[in-house]
Amino acid sequence: MKDALDIIHSHKRLPKEVGLHRMKALCNAIGNPQDNLKFVHVAGTNGKGSTSTMIASVLENSGYKTGLYTSPYLLKFNERIKINDEMIEDSCLSELTNIVYNAQKTLDLKDDEQISEFEFITAVAFLYFFKKKCDIVVLETGLGGLYDATNIIKSPEICVITPISFDHTQILGDTIEEITQSKAGIIKNGCKTIVASNQDERALNILKKYDIKIANPVQNKKYDLSGSKFDFMGKKYEISMIGEHQIQNAQTALQVVFELKNLGWNISNVYDGLKKAKIAGRMEKISENPLILLDGGHNKEGVKTILKFSKTILKDKDIILIVGVSSDKDIKSISQILSEISNNIFITMPKNQRALDCEVLCEYFDKKKIKGVYKDSFDAFNKALIENRGQSIIICGSLYLVGEAKSFFRDLHDFAKN
Repeated sequence: MKDALDIIHSHKRLPKEVGLHRMKALCNAIGNPQDNLKFVHVAGTNGKGSTSTMIASVLENSGYKTGLYTSPYLLKFNERIKINDEMIEDSCLSELTNIVYNAQKTLDLKDDEQISEFEFITAVAFLYFFKKKCDIVVLETGLGGLYDATNIIKSPEICVITPISFDHTQILGDTIEEITQSKAGIIKNGCKTIVASNQDERALNILKKYDIKIANPVQNKKYDLSGSKFDFMGKKYEISMIGEHQIQNAQTALQVVFELKNLGWNISNVYDGLKKAKIAGRMEKISENPLILLDGGHNKEGVKTILKFSKTILKDKDIILIVGVSSDKDIKSISQILSEISNNIFITMPKNQRALDCEVLCEYFDKKKIKGVYKDSFDAFNKALIENRGQSIIICGSLYLVGEAKSFFRDLHDFAKN
């Protein structure tokens, strides 16, 4: 398995030049498996993973063999490629990686051009879903839409645009309008596009130029630490994912499901499918006593949901906040919002090349609120447990950090059992 990951990670994260020509060449070399699959294509800034997971869960629970392609992963790379909530097996990942790698060697690209990591992984995923004869695949874009590697697919069953905000501005543009134009690049002629109802007005003005359907509203919302209940189009639903923002994602997912039904898909178990849907690292509760929550929100809108959660569900209870972020994020905005959550902040950094040094991150926070600075995230987690006096613990700012937290607390639990 290490060999497969070595091959995958040997590719540069981003291509030197935007465009779909490399991806088209690579997929053509492996037989264009994507042309024989049906898709729900999902783009946006926030809520992509949760919305995709909900759609996939409903389809699976209605009897369809359902592929799910998301990013990033938390504990194991294989999490990114699933069928019916089961990760791709190591042996299969190795086999398909070698097939795509050998195909890549036959490509006639410009001398200074290379297949990017995301392009390579996407090709592997297409091949896997095709070989396993998936009925449908819920396909999440990696970055943007127009030139995203996933956008070589033919017209999908449904396109989906989740809430759009500022992220990856160095690539997608400095304005909401520019970012939206890139995300809207997945929209194909003749394909219905479902748009989340809480879109930024600037984004909505761009999206209204296309054939879109804004998700219908929900009523009678109730939410707590066990999940949420609400009504949608006259029926009652429940979700297990925590946070009011997950109701928004469920609203979008349900609208997609109803549009699929209109297209002839036999979707019969919406309630159970929606309730069973779970995603790691998005306001995920991993401990009751003390209450420990993980959230990978890493942009302005993402951390706003954490702030709202702390005020509505936790009702401003005493909170220990453990924060680590990637260096390419809007650090100033993120830190200002997170500062409102707690007066007990531990600063750390994920074990990742893109991580912002914790000493630099400290400069963005009120020194009086910082109770510790740790280059090793495990030290921060351990210190928070030692110093805990009945507070809730929220670990946030980066999905990489959340993955490390899951590993730490899983190992700690296993140690405690022994």
